[in-house]
Amino acid sequence: MNANGRWDSVLEPGWAGVQVVLTDDAGNSVTGTTDANGVVKLDPGSSLSKGKYRIEVKNPDPKVYSPGQASPRTDLLDRTVLSSNVEFVDLSGGKNVEITTSFWSPEDYCQGNVRLAAVCQNANIPTAAPPSKRTLSSFTFNTRGDAVANPGLVTDLSTEAETGTQWGLGYNKVTRQLFTSAYAKRGTKYGPGGPGAIYRTNPATGATALFTRVPNPGTTPHQPDVNMDLAFGSVVGKESLGDLDITPDGKDLFVVNLHDRRLYRYDAMQATAAAPKASYSIPDPGCAAAGDWRPFGLGIQDGKVFVGGVCSAQSTGRKADLRAVVWEFDRTTGQFTNTVMDQPLTYPHYALSPPAADFCRGRTWYPWTNTRPATQDGVACPPGGIANPEPELSDIDFETNGDMVVSFADRFPDRTGWALPDLPGYPATTTFQGGDINRACRGANHMFVLDGNGACTNNATAATAGVSQPLDVQEFYPGDHVSGYNGIHSETAQGSVAISKVETTMPLISEDPILDPVTGHGLHWLNRSNGTRVSEDNTSGLYMNADFGKARGMGDLETMCDQAPLQLGNRVWQDTDEDGIQDPGEQPLVGATVNLYDADGNKIGTTVTNSRGEYYFDSTITKNVAAEDLQYGRTYTIKMDNPADYQAGGVLEGSSPTRPNVGDNEQIDSNGETGGSPFPAITVTPQGAGQNNHSGDFGFTKSSVDLGVDKTAPAKVLGGAAIEYQVTVTNNGPNDSTGWKVTDPIPAGITDARTADPGCSINNQILTCTGGPLKVGQSHIITVRGLAPNPPVDTMIENCAVVMGNEPDPNPSNDKACDPTEIDVPVIDPAIGTTTAAALLTLTGTLYHHRRRHTIERTR
Repeated sequence: MNANGRWDSVLEPGWAGVQVVLTDDAGNSVTGTTDANGVVKLDPGSSLSKGKYRIEVKNPDPKVYSPGQASPRTDLLDRTVLSSNVEFVDLSGGKNVEITTSFWSPEDYCQGNVRLAAVCQNANIPTAAPPSKRTLSSFTFNTRGDAVANPGLVTDLSTEAETGTQWGLGYNKVTRQLFTSAYAKRGTKYGPGGPGAIYRTNPATGATALFTRVPNPGTTPHQPDVNMDLAFGSVVGKESLGDLDITPDGKDLFVVNLHDRRLYRYDAMQATAAAPKASYSIPDPGCAAAGDWRPFGLGIQDGKVFVGGVCSAQSTGRKADLRAVVWEFDRTTGQFTNTVMDQPLTYPHYALSPPAADFCRGRTWYPWTNTRPATQDGVACPPGGIANPEPELSDIDFETNGDMVVSFADRFPDRTGWALPDLPGYPATTTFQGGDINRACRGANHMFVLDGNGACTNNATAATAGVSQPLDVQEFYPGDHVSGYNGIHSETAQGSVAISKVETTMPLISEDPILDPVTGHGLHWLNRSNGTRVSEDNTSGLYMNADFGKARGMGDLETMCDQAPLQLGNRVWQDTDEDGIQDPGEQPLVGATVNLYDADGNKIGTTVTNSRGEYYFDSTITKNVAAEDLQYGRTYTIKMDNPADYQAGGVLEGSSPTRPNVGDNEQIDSNGETGGSPFPAITVTPQGAGQNNHSGDFGFTKSSVDLGVDKTAPAKVLGGAAIEYQVTVTNNGPNDSTGWKVTDPIPAGITDARTADPGCSINNQILTCTGGPLKVGQSHIITVRGLAPNPPVDTMIENCAVVMGNEPDPNPSNDKACDPTEIDVPVIDPAIGTTTAAALLTLTGTLYHHRRRHTIERTR
């Protein structure tokens, strides 16, 4: 997720169900699928030839995922270093090899300690908020402390005068602009754009302007001077705007209209928008009554848009009718395709731990109403403090493993307020908000099921329950409470989290985020893996707003992540069989220069292939190209155009590009094309941020030459006699040879070995011969003479010669030739004499002369 080319097992879980293929030189394969931990073990067994193999890890969905950033590496020893999705391994001699590779959704990328943005809401009762009071601020992920007392901890970006009350917040990674949406909340006021306003803020300058007005947001006015805006409470969650999100490509802004219950779509690349690109009615999932369907939240993941809402049960007043529903929306077709979650909201919550037994504590979710309840679960709700959570599905996020993080805001405090006096028909009320952060995991039919309904790991324990809390609660995130107040504030979440997938913790908007005796709102952080609060002290949270007491005073929270970086690569190899495919046994080309050019022909990066033939261009790992020079949507050309590489002594001397684009698997072919140029090139146009391309492979061939060697030696000679043998090198085609080398260890015991061939030398009883060009059909004969050994008994000696050419040899089976010779002990006739006998034996020895080729063995 952080594009560092290494596997962080804590942040980057294994991926199940990914296909992996192991292939040998003959093209035979075995296939496996990764397990729940993302691991697969492949054994060549008896079905594959022994030695070297190609490993291919198949992309589960190329439309969504791209290869993750890889590291150029000289070995495969460190399993935390990420390889490309195609690797080459040597398992000969019983070796085992472990490699790790990755795919990513580029939208998951984020830089460390990213800046966050958060919305603050200001009270206009009993007195109006100052026009200069903050409504939007930014700060780094690691910021902690009291920003109310020390406002310099955060950067204020917009004010009450510029935007009024907001909730939704989105960040455009491409234009680096923030967008916020108006929100209906009692006791506040709308900004200059009214209830349908969306504002655009430049975080670099703080300049804020009206982006657009969403049509039909409702018309109920705020009346802060009439019973403290009491009448406005009934439209909370039903007018103005809900959540706002922007697609990772920066093109679309989506926002939920709470009044007409439609999803609006705007061009997010523009400074202003006169009208939406489109709007879509968000389907009623079958609530008890049509008016009960209340969409609000948005989420975007893997190119899909998700819209969430609740069946409010306001028409029936029955908790059994409360449901949370999430729809999937297809950006391409403009259709809502299916529901991915449909869950009852009847599970228990942690509740307040009040001093009075008749205090209405909010043990679960309750149907929406427009009044203050007189009783709750059979308990009277007297004037004063009350918790009566009414659910709004306000935000949707996704974890790295695909789990959904569902944020619920509490509507009740937004319509009732904090420490308000008796009003006509409405007793004095001090509302304790009771939102919740939930995990939703895959259940039956691949639908998401909430943790409260038993689908996810239950991290709730006695230690997290606080004082007087029952243990029937099931929660993945028990850390959304404040135990420092004796457990009295047990559901402090206010409806929004921000997940940076390169961090181990996640912040949420919460009540009383620090433990000083303060009342208000800000952020505290949860452990992403077990849901516990990171810590509870004055430095573990960020306090931002004192308005509305404990009744909810902030809106959405957003990460301001950069766009994912790009990487291009990755391999240059010797295509020995000239088939255009990277076979396992074919060798990498080391030290070859690769250059990267922009669309104007400017060289913007250069590198050389490593010992495994790999090369990469990126700004994050190899850092051989500037980030501003490597951007998606631009066209680049990768060239192997260093003339020195092709000259004498160069790594590509005598080489030419192999056949490009062979077959239908671009991950294992060669992509280098000459197009009339002497140098191969690959043209690449990345279409999106982080869409890494590791298919930039170059294969080279040298004109193949089948050199064969023959050995001719006498079948029998007498010990101590002269011996002569010949080595013949023949070019069998199909191309002329530029040169060759013969090596022939002279058998032990032969003395006075010599040759008159000018290309040969004998050192330490090893004959070495080199020759120049040899045309097709031509042969070169090397003659070696010496004296045979003089053993005490008859024996056999064998002489073997090996030839190697400058060019690839398509037929290595004839590169070695051996021929045995029998050495006999002389039998001397006393009547003739030794000298005469020796001469006679030398002459008659030619009668035994024969020719042997290749590896023919002779036995006695």
